[in-house]
Amino acid sequence: MKRKTFLMVLFAALFSVGAVTATIASNGPAQPPQQGETKPEEKPVCPVMKEEVEDVANAAYSDYKGKRYYFCCPGCKPKFDKNPEKYVKPAEPKK
Repeated sequence: MKRKTFLMVLFAALFSVGAVTATIASNGPAQPPQQGETKPEEKPVCPVMKEEVEDVANAAYSDYKGKRYYFCCPGCKPKFDKNPEKYVKPAEPKK
């Protein structure tokens, strides 16, 4: 009886490892966020209005120099696209 229980536990453990391995193989390894993308808990900031973007899934965006910029409203995208350097340069320190 002990041998049968041991074999059942061993089989269950091997089956679990196989299922996890198959899931990882089908989904691929976890990828870090791309440059310019945010983690789900972080909200991007609109480069034009400097406000948090509430609905990233439906927000307008532009890609510039390998980085994605999200906008708080549709009106900010054309302003950014017209002169992106104006909005991506860091603010100069005031003297």
